[in-house]
Amino acid sequence: MASIIKRGKTYSVVYYEGEGKEKHQIWESGLSYNAAKSRKAQLEYEEAQNIHVDRTDITVKDFLLEFLVKYGEKKWVASTYDGNMGLLENYVYPYLGDKKLRNIRTKSVDDYYHFLLFEAEPAVNVGKPKREHITASTIHDIHKVLRCAFNQAVKWEYIAKNPFLNATLPEHKEKKRSALTPEQLFKVMDFTDRPEIYDYYMMHCAIQLAFACSMRGGEVGGVQWDRINFAEKTLYIDRVIDRVDRKLADTLAKMDVMYRFPNLYPGTRTMIVLKQPKTEGSIRNVYIPETVIQKLQTLRKLQDKLKVELGDDGYMDYGLVICQANGRPIMTEHLNKRFKDILTAMNDPEIDVSDIVFHSIRHTSAGVKLRLSNGDLKAVQGDGGWSTPDMVTKRYAHILDEDRRSIASQMEERFYHNAGNIDPTEPKPVPEENKAPATPTLDANALASLLTSNPELLAQVLKSVQLANS
Repeated sequence: MASIIKRGKTYSVVYYEGEGKEKHQIWESGLSYNAAKSRKAQLEYEEAQNIHVDRTDITVKDFLLEFLVKYGEKKWVASTYDGNMGLLENYVYPYLGDKKLRNIRTKSVDDYYHFLLFEAEPAVNVGKPKREHITASTIHDIHKVLRCAFNQAVKWEYIAKNPFLNATLPEHKEKKRSALTPEQLFKVMDFTDRPEIYDYYMMHCAIQLAFACSMRGGEVGGVQWDRINFAEKTLYIDRVIDRVDRKLADTLAKMDVMYRFPNLYPGTRTMIVLKQPKTEGSIRNVYIPETVIQKLQTLRKLQDKLKVELGDDGYMDYGLVICQANGRPIMTEHLNKRFKDILTAMNDPEIDVSDIVFHSIRHTSAGVKLRLSNGDLKAVQGDGGWSTPDMVTKRYAHILDEDRRSIASQMEERFYHNAGNIDPTEPKPVPEENKAPATPTLDANALASLLTSNPELLAQVLKSVQLANS
């Protein structure tokens, strides 16, 4: 039989598991009264029906492996699955994997996060410098996975309460990605506008698409010519290019693969695919400016010329808009590298090459479109495929200095110069030097009276009219 015991402001359910010498007392603590009553009823039902549920031996690792199969493979896209798998293998299994699932408490979670932050060894990423400590950002990512997993453990009745809900996380402020100003981006476009050099002009068009259509790197690499309607000047975005694990392509429920590119090297673990975007909101129609349409038409002519020069054996035609000179696809990491190379070659002292990536163009695009649309969040959101308007305002729309200066100038003119009397609906005053000269108004009655009282003036007017009609 189970019993409910009040401990401070919460309640605990106490019962026994095991037989003979193996029998031991279990405390499930930190519950509300209703949750404790529900848990007690569940335990008594299992006892009455002689249902034996062995929850004492399952370890955190065993549970997480089950969680990945029954939840992760059905709910996560490939990039999320890969990232979460890496976090579990590097930071969870080595430290929590052998612990009993039911023994994990909020205090042990806090201790675990403290250990990760100050003592644990960071995983080594190939090609990147080794870090001294695990970052707070990584711990926040670990927390998201484990909080989700332990919520599922509660639903599966492995545990009564999720210990990660009240855990104390290290302070972390998300760093905003730097963005190019419109003037800086225009310089980059001008620098790459070289139709005589295919690699430069291909990147020129990739930049144009990322900016004009607010596209992600994977979307840019996945554009095919048949998705562009040149007559209507629209682009239908319904696929992205990505590199995925071969096994995941067949096991993940949310992996909708449209095309698998042939591998140049047999036996590789991964493959390049065209697949459906991560969210339904990312599938969208966007309108393309006329200038960008003309750029794309020029790029297509360059590719047609390469097809003739290289022949069917040399040019691999997958219908891609943004591709290598031999038709092979270009991944997001390749766009990043080529974009960095372009910025380095420009050697512009105003552009911080270390802090700018290809995705930064999308940030610049959001900011410019907000300005051009006078803050129409829904229109900008639809163009970029963001899930909510908040994504536009909080993460992507960088406030430009010239806008902030303009606001300060308007406050000076319309608030301080008017002693605080400002009407928000009042149009912005036009400076005196920009005002057009006043047009004199004509009063017919006054003109008739003037001509009647002055016969000489009347004669001059009549003479002028006769000369004009002759």
